Amino acid sequence: MALARVAAAEIMEDEEGPGLDELAGPAWAPVTVVIDDYHLNPCFKAHFRMSRTMFLELSRVIRDHLDATRRRRRERTPFLDIMLMVIWLLATPDSYRSVALRFGVTPGTLHYFYSYIIEALRELAERYIRWPSQEERQAIKQSWEDATGFPGVIGAIDCTHVPISAPLETPADYVNRHDLHSINVQCVVDHTLLVREIHAGEVGSMNDRRVFRRSNLQRQLLRRGEDRIIEPDEHLVGDGGYTNSDFMLIPFSNNGHLTQEQQNYNRALSQARVRVENSFGLAKGKWRRLKYLYIRNPALVVDHITACFVIHNFLILNGEEMINASTKSD
Repeated sequence: MALARVAAAEIMEDEEGPGLDELAGPAWAPVTVVIDDYHLNPCFKAHFRMSRTMFLELSRVIRDHLDATRRRRRERTPFLDIMLMVIWLLATPDSYRSVALRFGVTPGTLHYFYSYIIEALRELAERYIRWPSQEERQAIKQSWEDATGFPGVIGAIDCTHVPISAPLETPADYVNRHDLHSINVQCVVDHTLLVREIHAGEVGSMNDRRVFRRSNLQRQLLRRGEDRIIEPDEHLVGDGGYTNSDFMLIPFSNNGHLTQEQQNYNRALSQARVRVENSFGLAKGKWRRLKYLYIRNPALVVDHITACFVIHNFLILNGEEMINASTKSD
């Protein structure tokens, strides 16, 4: 919880200049807002990236989790209103100040709400971001083979960069190939765009191959016997940034002399692998906070990234209609 609060405070300082105390002082005059107008707005899904039904269910899940861990506060502000504020922050690039004004609260109050909801979402990751069971992997393989003709695929793997403010320590390590400070995030995605594994926190200058070698997933894939998470006929598909192995298939390098069979292989692999790009594009399109996190301490970024992907998976698992699934993301 303390980390989430520090992260939220850092976001406010980067966006607004003044700190919490100054913005929440007696000079602060929030506008009067009728929160019910948001609940009744026909454009609810456009604003909050999910239907009212899914919003209510997500709020229930988080509220139940806070109750179960005995951490839900007794607030004068209704819990659904708190959730609206937090979802708005995650779904837009709006500053803390503008969101606080929009919902008629002080930035300090908004920061307080945001902190413990993000923490709860991170804790729910084990429930919503899970490696597929053997039965689930059978269904995934069949679906992918039906769609692409490529057998044995249980997931597509890739990395995406989440831009951040320049860290105070070793900022050069975080500069990626686009000359931006970022965190490199690795995900494995299935055919439904569901994130099945996530490894976040590596510096932006680190290439995808090294991120994979440092991840817990790489160690798990090497397990044998009863502890194995993948069968001999199963594999992930990745791009040329990875190394070909028993559990990882990558395309043939196009040297201009590929056989027709090799070209067909590359085409089928690409059709399977594109789903991870689709998933990144969908997540970043809905949760715009992933476009840029105003946080200088990279250790605090992971909770925010994880929270967005927890909601991403929650919506897919609960049958929410997803749009812009063809969007690609770096």
